[in-house]
Amino acid sequence: MRLITELQKQEEANSTEQCRILEGIKVGKYTLSIQGSYGHYCHPRQTLPVADYLEMELVIINEEGSMISINNDNVFKKFSRYDELLSRADSLDTNYTVYGYVPVDLLNDLYFFLCVVNAYLTVNVKRQFKF
Repeated sequence: MRLITELQKQEEANSTEQCRILEGIKVGKYTLSIQGSYGHYCHPRQTLPVADYLEMELVIINEEGSMISINNDNVFKKFSRYDELLSRADSLDTNYTVYGYVPVDLLNDLYFFLCVVNAYLTVNVKRQFKF
């Protein structure tokens, strides 16, 4: 899966040290913070190499560095698995939403979706400013 391949590029990705924080993956105007360790909402709930998880924790961060909730951002509403991701949210009443126990295939689909959105926006911006 493309997302796991991106995560595996990080030095910490195969660490089994108890306290591990992976760097966020930048995709266009968003950063996906995807975590898995004994202290995160993941399955198995242990600190393992990233390829060994079935479900991982997700936080979405905007360009300003703030956590966001997908129900407050129209881009995510076009994601074909929006409702499934929304069901993993710990709270939708705030912008500090953590998505727990998100299946890795869903995370990969979200990553691919955001890559496509970013590519589309990049192409349209280039066309708009073409001389």
